[in-house]
Amino acid sequence: MRRGDSPPHDLRRASRWVGESQDDAVGPQGAALILELQRLRQAFEQEQPDAPHEAKARRPARESLRPAPRQRTRQRKHKGKMGRALDVCLEQLGLSAAAPAARRIEPPPEPAAAPTRRRNEHVHEPAVTPVARRSEHGRKEAAAPAWRKSEPARELPIDPPPDRDRPILAPDDPSLINVMRPGPELPGAGDKHRSAGDKHRSMHIESPRLTLSPPQVSAKPATAVGQLIESCRVGLTTGVAFLVNRDGVADNDNARGESLALRTGRAFEGELRAGLRVLLSVGLVAGGLAVLMPMAGAVVVPGNLVVQSNVKAIQHPTGGVVAEIPVHNGQRVGAGDLLLRLDATQAQASLQMVSKQLDEARARIARLEAEREGAAQLEVPPELSARSAEATVRTLLASEQQLFKARANARRSQTDLLQSRVAQLGEEIAGLDAQVDSKSKQLELIAGELTGVQDLYDKRLVPLTRLTTLQRESARIEGERGQLTSAIAETKSKIGEAQLQIVRLDQDFRTDVVKELGENQAKEAELVERGVAARDQLERIEIRAPNSGVIHQLSAHTIGGVIRAGDTIMEVVPDLDDLQIEARLQPNDIDQVRMGQKAFIRFSAFNQRVTPQLNGQVSYVSADTTRDQQTNAPYFTVRVTLPEEERRRLVGQQLVSGMPAEVFMQTGSRTMMSYLLKPITDQLQRAFVER
Repeated sequence: MRRGDSPPHDLRRASRWVGESQDDAVGPQGAALILELQRLRQAFEQEQPDAPHEAKARRPARESLRPAPRQRTRQRKHKGKMGRALDVCLEQLGLSAAAPAARRIEPPPEPAAAPTRRRNEHVHEPAVTPVARRSEHGRKEAAAPAWRKSEPARELPIDPPPDRDRPILAPDDPSLINVMRPGPELPGAGDKHRSAGDKHRSMHIESPRLTLSPPQVSAKPATAVGQLIESCRVGLTTGVAFLVNRDGVADNDNARGESLALRTGRAFEGELRAGLRVLLSVGLVAGGLAVLMPMAGAVVVPGNLVVQSNVKAIQHPTGGVVAEIPVHNGQRVGAGDLLLRLDATQAQASLQMVSKQLDEARARIARLEAEREGAAQLEVPPELSARSAEATVRTLLASEQQLFKARANARRSQTDLLQSRVAQLGEEIAGLDAQVDSKSKQLELIAGELTGVQDLYDKRLVPLTRLTTLQRESARIEGERGQLTSAIAETKSKIGEAQLQIVRLDQDFRTDVVKELGENQAKEAELVERGVAARDQLERIEIRAPNSGVIHQLSAHTIGGVIRAGDTIMEVVPDLDDLQIEARLQPNDIDQVRMGQKAFIRFSAFNQRVTPQLNGQVSYVSADTTRDQQTNAPYFTVRVTLPEEERRRLVGQQLVSGMPAEVFMQTGSRTMMSYLLKPITDQLQRAFVER
């Protein structure tokens, strides 16, 4: 940047010179620091031989105050509302939006006579007091000193110092100094003739404070909401303008004529802008991921591996005494192999007793059926005929045959007796009939004789006694014939009674036979059931494996020990069934689990670094809750099936029943923002509900 070039930015400030009246605000240490900084600036100017104005910078202070011809400056570009708002915000923070390329340097006024100081009063460097005024564009600029009203200001080009990062200076910091002002010359021949006032004036400082022009703000809103909105708008536009660097000032723009403070400030502004851009980019990316990227939800429950057909518990319904234990824990057995044998003495005795009672009942039923049918011979049932060679069956059949014959003979004797009685009564009836016929014939003879005597009596040939005697005889014979007829009827009645007894005897016998037959048939059925139970009990003396597997939790270890009914003797874990993961689901999560739902399984027993996560599917959900036997806590039973291709992913690792697992049953997906806002929305829904 040449001496004659005008600054490209509209943020210019004239440095403020202060008089000796403010020396007490710095102190001797500050004065020494200012002197060192001015010497450092001269050293920087000596390192730039191509600067045409280097010699002029070393001229005495009185020559530097000589007015210079005013140079043409470029017309400044007015900033918009956003830029001015950004400048105001940075000014409030003690920052500068852009550094000017050159500064307007006003010559300091001629210092007045130094006032008389007290004894032992130290000399202090002046403190900078900022005084601002309004420019023609509404910007706030430093007020000119008193001597400026009479002497026009001039712009002096300043050589650019070496490239250094510019610090951010607070606008009201009294320690701000102008390191661009020429410092005291190095000691020379003419230094001893310099007056004390010149030496003191050479230590005057300049404040390189950077200010921003305030934005042209419209009328202030009347309401608090409007003011809040306007403040937000101004702050937003200011921040955006700062981030996008709307003024177009490069962070590494090392223009000539700029001070070290301006360069350092611009570098710091660039770093701040880059950092804010990075933070904003990271925030936007994180916010976009939180709003747009879905996160899958899952119901996590612990579980363990179980066989599909469950572990087989070996029990005995009636119990007994242990006679033999041919297996042990961990032994692999096949289907039908002998696991345990009990003592068979009691079962065999019970079966024999039931079998004997059943044979007796069957033989008795065969006899009763023959008596009911009136058969002359007992028919042996097929169940007994097949065992007729056995002594017990042969003896039983012989006794029933004898009883059959004896009962038949007794019934026949009673029938013959009644039949003979009926025949006797029939003969009596025949004799009475003959007497009745004789009486009838006598009556016929008397009747004829009576007719003749009646005629003779009518003729008065015979006496009356003869007539009455015949009449009396006829009546007597008639009475006797009636008695005979009555006797015949009575005898016939006796015959009927005898015949009825014969029939009743047969009917009573049959009734007894049928009744006894029914009772024996019922007893036979009962004995058959008891025989089946006794036979089953005898068969259960030998406990065999229901399927192939491994013996687990064997509880019987003593020969002769007693096993109670229903106790679990051992368990057989099937080795050929598919393995499933059984988990206990809390009742509050049952609405998120269904049949066929996708699930992820992680086995905690394996090395998590090399073991993959397996995919499964929910194959079973219990219809109702089950309560834990120890804690009485309710839960739903859920089973997850592992496909064969997923199990093949476990290379070199074997799944064993009972192995712990962690099941992730996948539910609907939500974004991170939904996870963060869900508790708040739930509380709001509860808060705005009226009872």
